[in-house]
Amino acid sequence: MSANRRSNPDDAPFELKPSPGKGWGAFATKRIERGSLILKEKALFVIQKSSVDITGLDVFRAVMELSPTELVQSLLIQNNESEEPKGLLETLSENYFTSALKSIGFYTLGSRFNHSCIPNARVPSDPRPFIELLATKKIEAGEEIYFCYFPDLKAQTRHERHESLGFVCSCKALDLDGQRQSSQSTLIVDPKLKAAAETGNIPLMSRMVLHLLMVVFLEEEGLLDDWAVKVVEQGAVTPVFWCQSEYNYEIADLALAQDTWLEKLQVAFQIYGRTDPADQMIARMIQQASQKYAAGQAMPPWT
Repeated sequence: MSANRRSNPDDAPFELKPSPGKGWGAFATKRIERGSLILKEKALFVIQKSSVDITGLDVFRAVMELSPTELVQSLLIQNNESEEPKGLLETLSENYFTSALKSIGFYTLGSRFNHSCIPNARVPSDPRPFIELLATKKIEAGEEIYFCYFPDLKAQTRHERHESLGFVCSCKALDLDGQRQSSQSTLIVDPKLKAAAETGNIPLMSRMVLHLLMVVFLEEEGLLDDWAVKVVEQGAVTPVFWCQSEYNYEIADLALAQDTWLEKLQVAFQIYGRTDPADQMIARMIQQASQKYAAGQAMPPWT
């Protein structure tokens, strides 16, 4: 093993090597089929605190408990090929995974995979003592393997994504806008709807239609993987159970009974913009969820 390279497991379908402008990266050594397991790795160490509460002393104590071999592995992560070596606390802050509620794990292989807002792999979000990386689409030999560091980025603008990531992402998902969007942005088709989204006041039926529209767009662009379907589908299905208008329920139920996503959307457009007695209750729930999100908790997928 070289002075700055972490060796791969013998059966790994990828290799680690420099990625232009990104330090190290992971590249497929053979075709990886959609749904395949790319990596399963146990944490080098876990710190039982949330990321914002961790101090340099916490990191030092964790590192001092490592074996000599593990210590060498942790130090290798400080070398990112294109940058000067960083301190352990800074290195940890850029390479951790949330492994459970209020705890983070440090993974020597997983931390070498780069970010993309349009990834070809994902890390399941459920708490585990290890991380798994799964292919969300077919990955050809030689292709770099990416996952999205923060799933919530899917609904953020370029400015917001860069603030969350702490670095500049240049992937094509951000090509449309170089500025922070607002309800006055010329790129927002419906500024009233944008303003309503900022306060959680989108009508329940419109929320369902917008989620279906998102699925259709993802499918059209070839970005609709099993994980995206699972998440976005909840946003289309949940409103049916919440709506209190008999007419809204009948049309929404009919829409979901259609065979294709486009057909579901076409039927659902009949209730786009219609109010429902449940709208105010849902708006309050969204506002409460937003407050929890600001405190570090995940937003419900149906929002």
